[in-house]
Amino acid sequence: MNIRLCTCTLLKSSRNRNAPSTTLYANSSGKDSDVISVRGKILSNTVLSRQHMTPEIALHLITPDCAIYHQPVGANSGADTGFSTDPFWGFFWPGGQALTRFILDTEHVFRGKTVLEVGCGCGASAIAALLVGATRVIANDIDPVALQATLLNAERNGITGNRLVVSSDNLIGQGADETHQTVDRCEVVLIGDLFYDTEIAADLHPWIQRLARAGAEIYIGDPGRHGITETGVLSQMELRARYELPANVCLENSGFSHANVWQFRLPSDEA
Repeated sequence: MNIRLCTCTLLKSSRNRNAPSTTLYANSSGKDSDVISVRGKILSNTVLSRQHMTPEIALHLITPDCAIYHQPVGANSGADTGFSTDPFWGFFWPGGQALTRFILDTEHVFRGKTVLEVGCGCGASAIAALLVGATRVIANDIDPVALQATLLNAERNGITGNRLVVSSDNLIGQGADETHQTVDRCEVVLIGDLFYDTEIAADLHPWIQRLARAGAEIYIGDPGRHGITETGVLSQMELRARYELPANVCLENSGFSHANVWQFRLPSDEA
């Protein structure tokens, strides 16, 4: 599977969907037959892996050992797996790996904070924030299968209780008032590998500006995608960490050898 191509394909197709109504689920809820079926499909198409930059966290991931990994983009939307969209939640993207590594390495930044992870995918950064002592975390993704993958991964890493909730809202597509209600005054916002092109950057940039004005700290993991390098958004970013990608991650993400963690900063006249 061409991973570098896939991330753009999924997000471009899904960002224009109508936003679902706001729903938050505790990680102990939703044990109905549909959820059990989705979880079974996730488990049967992934392997438990620590072969990434954050081996402290075990994740159900799609790896070369999985049959679905070798299917071309779009092929899995039929009967073979039952997923309605390509399972990009099954990959631990390099920007997300760097962001999760940063969280584990700088515990004090996140301890005691309320945190939102946008486009959570497998949920690694949300899980890391809870492991280092975040008070409450919202894991957000418009793909409901990603949310179930996040909950499975959280359970596998000992996350219990109601400190983790998941949301399927399209927060980036909402107005400031609706976003504020869903975010619920989160102090920290995490964004891993969402600045994949200039089009999505045009949506993300004003959104994170609004959040920053409301007082949120915003951390972005990225390996050098177009939405970061070609839009001028870097002028408002402070480099917090730079990581060399492991060999297997480089192989799966052709063209990237490092990933950075940036902190978004408002211009001095707005700070």
